Amino acid sequence: MPSAPLAALTLILLPFLPARAPQEPAGPWQCEPCGAECHFKSYTGPGSCGVCGMKLVPVASVPQVGVLLAPDADLLSITVPLGVFAGSGAVRAFTVADARAKFRAGDALDMTPQFTFAEAPALDVLVVPATFGLFGDELVLEYLRAACARAKFVLAIDAGALLLAQAGVLDGATVPGNRFIAERAKETAPKTTFDTELRSARHGKFLIERDARGTMDAVLEILGEIAGAEVAERTAQELGLGEER
Repeated sequence: MPSAPLAALTLILLPFLPARAPQEPAGPWQCEPCGAECHFKSYTGPGSCGVCGMKLVPVASVPQVGVLLAPDADLLSITVPLGVFAGSGAVRAFTVADARAKFRAGDALDMTPQFTFAEAPALDVLVVPATFGLFGDELVLEYLRAACARAKFVLAIDAGALLLAQAGVLDGATVPGNRFIAERAKETAPKTTFDTELRSARHGKFLIERDARGTMDAVLEILGEIAGAEVAERTAQELGLGEER
């Protein structure tokens, strides 16, 4: 502990000491969500994007939304949340999978994930679509456990909720599910209750939708909490939902 004379001298000299320069946030840096090809181009410091010219911001300052891709995944439960999140202009939305293999959703659209599990940024929002193709895949379940622990919000649609239940992150919860999922859960995820009468449910940061019909409302709810009510309302209006909400 400094002596009294030394402490007094420090107080006298304090106004004359040079101020410390503010430290820049840690990188990497990217342009604000713009939807262009430079969406994921990274820089080492602040400035402007060399492609679109927009201001660069730390990646950590923009919510990161990852939508899981999987074999036989339902087309609407992928494209609806991905489209609404990306269209908000307030988050960086992308697809993620265990490998960069091409997936066909609904036997109608071929998609290649933008990130593998190892490459993907830490997620603020995880979206798990309706899929039966990943059940029992321990690599996927381990990723879901880690992503759910870190994420602020997790949205699961239809069979995506059963996948989360198998990962053990919905233990003790009652969530919506059709009769097939409810029966399957008795064997593969007995600690989660699937109620065939429910259409949606929320347990803390977990939002569960029985089908794609309620997915827009769930995404807007998440946007309202992660980006603000104004962003959620503007996005709803752009979707033609402003008056209904």
